[in-house]
Amino acid sequence: MMAVNWQTIDKVVYINLNKRKDRRVRIARQLKAIGVPREKIVRFEAIEEAPGYIGCIKSHILVLQMAQQNGWKNVLILEDDMVFHDDIQTKKRIDLFLSSLQQINWHVALLAAHYDNVVPLKSVDFMVKPQYAWCACAYIVNGDYYATLIDNYAESLQGLLAGGVPQCWALDVRWNSLIKRDRWLGIFPNAGYQAADKSDIENQLVDYRTHFAKKLEEIVWPVYQPSEKKIKVDIFFQWAPGWTNFESVYRAMQSKPHFDCQIILAPYLSRGAKAPDYTAQRDLLNDKGIRYTEYHEYEITARKPHVVFLQNPYDDARPNELQSLTLNRRNISIAYIPYGLDMGDGERNRVYQYNLPCQNVARWVFVRSQRHKDEFAKYCGNGNQHVYVSGHPKLDNYTSRFGAQADGKVNKDKPTLLWAPHFVMPDDEKMWSTFNLYTQAMLDIIKRDDVNLIIRPHPLFKQFLDIRKERGTHSETAQNWQMLREYSHLKSHVEWDFSADYRYAFSQSDALMADAGSFLLEYLPSRKPILFLTHENCLGINSSAEFIYDAYDVANESADIKTFVDNLVSGKDPMRDKRLQVLRDELHMPEQGAGSEIVKIIEKTLMPAGVHHNVF
Repeated sequence: MMAVNWQTIDKVVYINLNKRKDRRVRIARQLKAIGVPREKIVRFEAIEEAPGYIGCIKSHILVLQMAQQNGWKNVLILEDDMVFHDDIQTKKRIDLFLSSLQQINWHVALLAAHYDNVVPLKSVDFMVKPQYAWCACAYIVNGDYYATLIDNYAESLQGLLAGGVPQCWALDVRWNSLIKRDRWLGIFPNAGYQAADKSDIENQLVDYRTHFAKKLEEIVWPVYQPSEKKIKVDIFFQWAPGWTNFESVYRAMQSKPHFDCQIILAPYLSRGAKAPDYTAQRDLLNDKGIRYTEYHEYEITARKPHVVFLQNPYDDARPNELQSLTLNRRNISIAYIPYGLDMGDGERNRVYQYNLPCQNVARWVFVRSQRHKDEFAKYCGNGNQHVYVSGHPKLDNYTSRFGAQADGKVNKDKPTLLWAPHFVMPDDEKMWSTFNLYTQAMLDIIKRDDVNLIIRPHPLFKQFLDIRKERGTHSETAQNWQMLREYSHLKSHVEWDFSADYRYAFSQSDALMADAGSFLLEYLPSRKPILFLTHENCLGINSSAEFIYDAYDVANESADIKTFVDNLVSGKDPMRDKRLQVLRDELHMPEQGAGSEIVKIIEKTLMPAGVHHNVF
């Protein structure tokens, strides 16, 4: 029988709760089976505390302190749900791994881990250099590293005690800040795995065995090298109305032979959303003759893109493998174009706009203006060195996309208003929507016979309305919605636009009325009148777009709406000169288009000057 030489290891400590005698028996059998000498084995009585992850991290800290106080040259720490593979190959691999540790400098050596990203070593085939790894079920700590790891665990504990979530503060999350920096090594394939069992931390049955059985090609994520033939770029397309963020970028990449760019239809996991439905995305791309891959056919571990474009910063709206931190751990460069020309004020909104993980770990954030870039310097934890003033692709090819269409349905013998109400949150949270405040003013417009009206609600408006309906709760929004729908029914001069593309609404309208939101800037290059709808009971505009207060028509009450409509009907546009000055000063619109500018920036980053001329 093959025996592992445990001479390298000073002590083997397993952490075990008193109440888990079943695990104590099992781990004792495991250690005997792999030949750990009895005199090296120490049982540590785990700290039992609620929630369980607090007791877990305290136990690991105390074990390290025990090793430090006893002067052990190193210690193998095991959790009692560790299961070692019982085969000759694993024992040989453990023996080689432990023997190698005697010949090299190391800080931590993992016998089993949930590897997410590793670098294989060229010299041996049983050892890897982890870049990101989870699970503290079996790891060896060298004596000169005790203090470093204790400090790291103490920070984790403080974060958890302060109310931080385990997803951010668990010990095997926080230790990733050390893995790349210091000399961490891992055995591969794993020497074992966490048993499928009831977790005292999660208080439920868990089975993570597949995490420990990944193939090497699944966990190696190489960084793009200029010598590679093509830059692989994947655009995750979740939301049809946001296609204009990507279209000119995609076209620019398609025209360059050194880009391998593809569109992935990805699920949008928003609040209240049903099962993934790609109908709108499919229809839009099919109409344009653009090929795409649906998410269920996509394997990111096989594709291994160098660059991905995210359509929004909300990681909870994407599957885990498409979330910012996961992508970043896998050496995939994130490109982010703000999904709207954001401007809404509010402390929480500033986090959404500038300081989520997406904006912090992205390699490139592409923005509309220097003023917008300056906001990142103030509110993004990572600053704005990774933020580029490229212009926004939504504004590319503006005239061809939004010019008047011959097949217009609207009666053009009178001006046409576009009203774009923002959604109302299901819990009536204070936001930017003036929908309920100005319903009567809009009904008054519908009654007029000297103006047409296109109503284009925010794409999430109906979704949030349905949430209230499902709850069976009273909703002023639902009542006003129904009233507008019924009153406008059979009115030939009123249209509701729910299409994925707002090309028709922009091209057919002569003026815009909108709450704080992207349209207030997207409509600006049309040079048509714009009314900003707001109220003292609504949130305002942030400093990146505060010029709107001075340069646009602004409605703070219903009377202001009537004045705006009257001016439109009579051909007056008192704010035109100020608006056009803002257009010149505040929106960067490069001659070749923002899409081409974005592609140039990516090329410059990934392909040093002259490299692509030699390679392609």
